[in-house]
Amino acid sequence: MGGLREWWRKHTSVRFALDDDLRGRSRIARIGEISVHAALVLRAIEPVVVLAVVGLMLMIGAHPAMGQTPGGSIFGESDQAVGNGVREAIRWARNILFLLGVGGCAWGAVNVMMEKPYTKQFIGGGACMGFGAIASLAHSFSQGSSVNVDTDLGQ
Repeated sequence: MGGLREWWRKHTSVRFALDDDLRGRSRIARIGEISVHAALVLRAIEPVVVLAVVGLMLMIGAHPAMGQTPGGSIFGESDQAVGNGVREAIRWARNILFLLGVGGCAWGAVNVMMEKPYTKQFIGGGACMGFGAIASLAHSFSQGSSVNVDTDLGQ
C-alpha cells in the first residue's frame, strides 16, 4: 500500500500545495484542492473503467441471439422489396442533389450581391445540378424511356 501512498503524495502535494494559512481560511481553496485531487483520481482510473465497460459489453453481447429463428423474413414476402428500396433511395438522392445544386447557386448569387467570394458556391452548385441531371438521365434510360430532343427549335 506504500506504493499508492507514494504516488498520491508525489502527484498531489508537490504540484497543488496550498499555503496552510490559505487552506485554513478559505473554503473555496479547500474545495478547489479536493476537486483537483478527485480529478487526478478519475484520470488515473479512467483506463480501467473503459476496459471494464468494454469487457462488460463484450460479455453481454456474446450471449446467444434469440431473435435468429429460422424461417423469418426481414423484407417481407416480396423478393423485390430490397430492389425497390434501393431504387427509391437513388431517386430521392438525385432529387436532393439537384435541389442542393439550386441552393448552392442561390447562395452564390447572394454572395455576389454581398460582394463576398462566390466562385466555390457556383462551381459546387453547378456540379450538384449536373450530377443530379446525369443521374436522372441515366435513370430514364434504364427504364427504357427515350429523351425527345426538339431539333426544329420550335418551328
